[in-house]
Amino acid sequence: MRLAAGALAVAAALSPAAAATTPHPAPAKALSALVIVSGTPQTAPAYAAPATSQYVVDFPQALVVRLDRSAAKVRFTCPATHCKLRVADENDDPGHRVDASNYEEVIKNHTSTLKMGLAVDLPGHYQVYAQTVDADDTLTGPKTPPFELTAQ
Repeated sequence: MRLAAGALAVAAALSPAAAATTPHPAPAKALSALVIVSGTPQTAPAYAAPATSQYVVDFPQALVVRLDRSAAKVRFTCPATHCKLRVADENDDPGHRVDASNYEEVIKNHTSTLKMGLAVDLPGHYQVYAQTVDADDTLTGPKTPPFELTAQ
């Protein structure tokens, strides 16, 4: 008897009438892809900064990302301890420094480009990530895979 009741419950759940009355969750909002176009991997020489105890390194290639939708800007971040982004004066469109490790650059034609370097405690391998920022200065969407940068 128990088996028959279970079979009836399954049949009722699979019937078209039951499917029509079962609420379906709204489709998830598709996250747009922020994709690295160029700028990784890179290696450049590190030099001791004259007035500090840090090393500075300027990378020859700009970090470039592309977005498949519009967004206000992209935040570039170096999450390593004592890693500071050094932004080159030759960037076409000056962005906004959030703090020593974070810099926001505007998006033009679905692309954001940052010519930069690092100020670090020791030469070595560092990673920089990019993530979109909406008009309310809220980070949105997933981070990019890392830009792989080596200071020698």
